[in-house]
Amino acid sequence: MFLNTGIPKLDDLLEGGIKRNSFVLLSASPGVKCTEFAQHILFKRLSDGDKGIYFTNNKSAAAVKKIFSEMYADAEEQQDKISFLNGYTQYQTSVISNVHEHIEDMCAQVLKKVESIQDKNIVIVFDALSSLIDIFGEESVSCVKKNLEKLKNYNVTLIMLFIEWPYEKSLIDNVRSIFDCIVDLKAVEKKVILRNYFGVSKASWLKELNQKEVPFKILVPGGIVTYLPKILVTGPYHAGKSSFIHSASIKAVSVNRLGTTVALDHGHVMHNGTLADLFGTPGQERFDPILEMLGSESLGVVVMVDATNPKSFARAKEMIEKTNTQGLPFVVAANKSNLKGALSAEQIRKAMGLPGEIPIIPVSAEDLKSVKAEEPCRLKKEDVEKVLSKLFEVVV
Repeated sequence: MFLNTGIPKLDDLLEGGIKRNSFVLLSASPGVKCTEFAQHILFKRLSDGDKGIYFTNNKSAAAVKKIFSEMYADAEEQQDKISFLNGYTQYQTSVISNVHEHIEDMCAQVLKKVESIQDKNIVIVFDALSSLIDIFGEESVSCVKKNLEKLKNYNVTLIMLFIEWPYEKSLIDNVRSIFDCIVDLKAVEKKVILRNYFGVSKASWLKELNQKEVPFKILVPGGIVTYLPKILVTGPYHAGKSSFIHSASIKAVSVNRLGTTVALDHGHVMHNGTLADLFGTPGQERFDPILEMLGSESLGVVVMVDATNPKSFARAKEMIEKTNTQGLPFVVAANKSNLKGALSAEQIRKAMGLPGEIPIIPVSAEDLKSVKAEEPCRLKKEDVEKVLSKLFEVVV
């Protein structure tokens, strides 16, 4: 049986989620908030009826509860299903000299709590293995491995946190060998932008790993979402860029003058667990000097074309070149596809000289009678969702 993590793209990489009764390592680059990542998975498991144990040795239990409460609106209700075990106070009030006795004592605390929870599936979060290593050195790794074997006899799934400081490679390899599954949380610098990614580097139940790395963001409240910080929406004048962004977005703004966009549209989109920021470009040629700037740092592109105006297709291809987004994942949204004279997807593909793998998705207005002059019209929800689903699939 597989456990839904509440992070759809992670579940996809794991082909269904975390295998129950497995040991999972969240291995994070310094600065990436792995506590929040673990809490998101734990919150999902509590919501689905599991019980939770949270052992902390690098912060107080009160601090852990505070983070949890800030992340989720109904955290208080779910906290009744969690037992918080505090290994932090011992670090602060005593000198620990025997690593074996200390780790065995921690394991005994966890096992005692596990045994008190009857007839329930249990998810344990241990925060964090790196804290033990920082105090006791590499000897603590073999000691942890020995004690974790005791958990194999119980119906528990373990999520252990590990900050990958610049330890010796042999130590890191030793740590990673203990676990059935490893989810890497990385901070990757793109020019001057720092983005967080997760990926799966080990899962014992998979025949083949999916090597994709997925950008993510922590929402407070809300938890973990796949995050695409910049999706460009471009296309010729009056192709429907503003309509698409306003129809797709939770909230959107436009800069307008004389009824047409002269700077850009911006909108926030939440679709199937993925948050994205959409940026629209102006279509008029006099704004071409800013197109490359608008296209920089984009992760994917929606190219809007007017299916009734094939003369504008050349301009659409020109704008892709000018935004410097050639080679990025993109889909073509063929607007006004329900109007008389609109070209089919294959006719558009032939006219634009697009390869067969480029998706071309027809879109149209919900109600032409409600369209007002000089205002973005509302596009059909199902059409917009098809465009987003296809693009996010390719980008992520």
